Amino acid sequence: MEQHTPDVLAYLGRIYDRDSRTHACRANSPEEFATWQRDARPALRNLIGLDQIEESLGEHTPDIELGDSTDMGDYTRQSGILHSEPNVQVPFWLLHPKTAGPYPLGLFPHGHEERGMDTYVDIYPDEAKRQKIQNEDRDVAVQAVRRGYVAIAPTTRGFAPTNIPDINDRHGGRHCRSQLLHCLLGGRTAIGERVWDLERLLDWALSSLDINADRVLMMGNSGGGVATLYGSACDIRVTTAVPSCSFCTFIGRNGLVHHCDCNAVPGILRFGDFYDVAGLIAPRPLLTVNGNRDTLFPLSEVDRAVEGVRKVYQSAGTPEYYVHQYGDGGHRFYSDLMWPFIDRHLVGRQISAES
Repeated sequence: MEQHTPDVLAYLGRIYDRDSRTHACRANSPEEFATWQRDARPALRNLIGLDQIEESLGEHTPDIELGDSTDMGDYTRQSGILHSEPNVQVPFWLLHPKTAGPYPLGLFPHGHEERGMDTYVDIYPDEAKRQKIQNEDRDVAVQAVRRGYVAIAPTTRGFAPTNIPDINDRHGGRHCRSQLLHCLLGGRTAIGERVWDLERLLDWALSSLDINADRVLMMGNSGGGVATLYGSACDIRVTTAVPSCSFCTFIGRNGLVHHCDCNAVPGILRFGDFYDVAGLIAPRPLLTVNGNRDTLFPLSEVDRAVEGVRKVYQSAGTPEYYVHQYGDGGHRFYSDLMWPFIDRHLVGRQISAES
């Protein structure tokens, strides 16, 4: 496997020293775990810029504008816009079952795809895209609503139509990188903005729709899986989390960074590794899924991250609530692995998210 020179690896090992990570989970008991989590969650929220975003709102109160509704046979599909911040409009799709409530809720952030929210609700521009959606289980919001969920599929900030365009290809033509750089200059992060939007949608859904607050799912693929993991770590109202094809260490033993730069959080490895972030979801149910042929994430680094999360759940006293599975394929959803876990934990016994 390709890696950096010994000098570069020594330099990276020094600046990423695990012993210097202020909020790495080193707990060995439920009591130590609870103490760690109480300190680590607000520290993470501040690090990704959620406090800064809230302070910048001024007189603005986030609200929702709903648009036209379409009868899809066994459910309805309605457009919506979240006025997340002043001058920021985040489109989303709302799928609603025709059965009686209260309903479980599913939030489905998408990854690196323009109009990715359309993919999750099975809207496609051509036959090739339709087949890709079906072959790779990408219509997750439709899958959810047909299981009785109210499903919300929002646009991920940094992608059309919420992006800050990369004018003149200054950032390689990548709008998500343009978004990140503007965020960093303003003292916030792109992942923080994405989590902020998910939390505001959760505020609205729990206050305005007939939702069972004990059954709240967050699930996304790729960059949507990263948003799922951070969002669920920051907000205990999410009762079950399923990040897909996104879970790995931040940086491998070979010195290579695995995730897209728009997911970067300055100083995150002074906080902890990705498995420490994931540990903030404990003791709530967490399923991480990776494809065994996904070339973006080395399996050895996925396994190392999985072991890190398992240790956190063991310290919490709930090792049975964390599961990792490999799908036989690439960078996609694996519905046959995800829904049995979700059904078991959202339909069955619920544990307290308070910690």
